[in-house]
Amino acid sequence: MTAATDLTRGVRLARSEEVTPGRVGLYALMTTIWGSSFFFTAIALREFNPFLLVQLRMMLATAVLGVFVAATRRHLPTSRRMWAHFVVLGLFSIAFPYTLLTWAQVWVDSSTAIVLSSTTPIFVFLFATFVTRTERFSLLRLIGIVVAFAGVVLLTAGGGGSSGWFWPVVIVFTSVVYAAANIYTRTFVSSVDPLVTALLQLGFGALWLAPVTTLTGSWRVGDAGILPILAVLELGLLGSAFAYVLFFFFIKTWGSTATSINTYLQPVVGVLLGVVVLGERPTVLGSLALAVIGAGVALFGWSGVRRLRGDRR
Repeated sequence: MTAATDLTRGVRLARSEEVTPGRVGLYALMTTIWGSSFFFTAIALREFNPFLLVQLRMMLATAVLGVFVAATRRHLPTSRRMWAHFVVLGLFSIAFPYTLLTWAQVWVDSSTAIVLSSTTPIFVFLFATFVTRTERFSLLRLIGIVVAFAGVVLLTAGGGGSSGWFWPVVIVFTSVVYAAANIYTRTFVSSVDPLVTALLQLGFGALWLAPVTTLTGSWRVGDAGILPILAVLELGLLGSAFAYVLFFFFIKTWGSTATSINTYLQPVVGVLLGVVVLGERPTVLGSLALAVIGAGVALFGWSGVRRLRGDRR
């Protein structure tokens, strides 16, 4: 047996060990956790106002990630400039869009909100194409973008139901903000450990929001039921902490392209929970608009899958 043969078999073995039933199960768990975030937000909003809900979610996640980062002895940044970037990201990547998105869910069904939020990768691609010049158009991507935006226009033109057009547009706007923050993160703090990045963004996000929560009197909460309390715990401990740990594990194991596919699977989980459990019933026009948006996002995501398969070859 030659050395070349040994090397080939070793590479094949390493690749086969990357995709195991256990890891597929963890990937499905991560997708389910993030896909159900809008569902649990809808439950928590029955007792908690948007400011307090986001505040508690960020504080819980910061505490858990802080313990994890300390236990694994990960290094914090030493540069003042790097810390300044995280102060900015805490506001524009966490506090501002999280609050807007949660506030919008007071008026918009969770199933509608998660489909609209699934447009974030499209805006990331557009920023990367026209701003950083690191991506380029393909026919399939272009078709997906056009179809997705046609669905957004259809929804805001009359399919938004009782919420009208304003709050659906706000949700799409948060996708733009998240996408810009994504590009900012890649540009300025990509050298920092990803879990440290998550910790500092969430931590500074909680600090940014604390004065707003205090000035609006949002710390007060009545006799919250067990379900809203459990929903807050799920959003903080699982949706914002544990899912981040899984996400960065798969980034390291499978790569960012394969890991990002979960973004296109999350709406399936969110819509099922919203319709089956919460009994949400979009209008006929709203359902059509959501289907069009989902089709556009799916086409856009499929272009990424095809690219990944090409890279694998």
